[in-house]
Amino acid sequence: MLTIANAMANQNMSTEFKKQNSLEPRIVLIRHGRSAHVHREGWIDAEGVRRWREAYDAAGVAQEDAPPLALINHVARAHVIVASDLPRATMSAHRLAPGRHIETSSLLRETVLEIPAWLPLRWPLAAWAAFIHLQWGYQVLRGSDTPLEEQQRATAAADWLVARAQREALIAAVTHGVFRRLLGRRLVAKGWRATSRRHSYRVWSAWEYVSPKQAA
Repeated sequence: MLTIANAMANQNMSTEFKKQNSLEPRIVLIRHGRSAHVHREGWIDAEGVRRWREAYDAAGVAQEDAPPLALINHVARAHVIVASDLPRATMSAHRLAPGRHIETSSLLRETVLEIPAWLPLRWPLAAWAAFIHLQWGYQVLRGSDTPLEEQQRATAAADWLVARAQREALIAAVTHGVFRRLLGRRLVAKGWRATSRRHSYRVWSAWEYVSPKQAA
């Protein structure tokens, strides 16, 4: 079903994407659609958060959650489509490009943020999410937001996508919110330039990067 939000997203994305030449080396980083998992446990402790993560990672995309038409049309022009091997990302890729071959890789999985050890009590899931992201934000300010292994994974994923884009032009990669930030940083560090970050961090949002040669 086409919602008002999706209709607006279609118009905005269409305007942005029409400006772009799909033959140039480009990488589009797409956040997956809305998860099908519904939390029903109420107030939970840290162990409950871990259980929620396991259930969230095992779930696909909500049946009624449709990607914006402009994004579908843009992904149709991609020469290669890749996705995280977690179900919500893989299912999103298939929803964006029905019938197309989707390459999956654990390199594109979500970054697992640390659960605060200083919260021994039970809280609603939304409160846990706020605490986890506040802790992460504090670590970002201190320059220690990402474990070394996650930094290395983001670098490896960026190298892989850059190599594919240089050979095959337009690459669409369906990944996750936090990891996309890490991946985007690595691309910028390699000289790639963000040309579009429509709809910021929402589901189905797309960040597009052009190669250093095109950015110059």
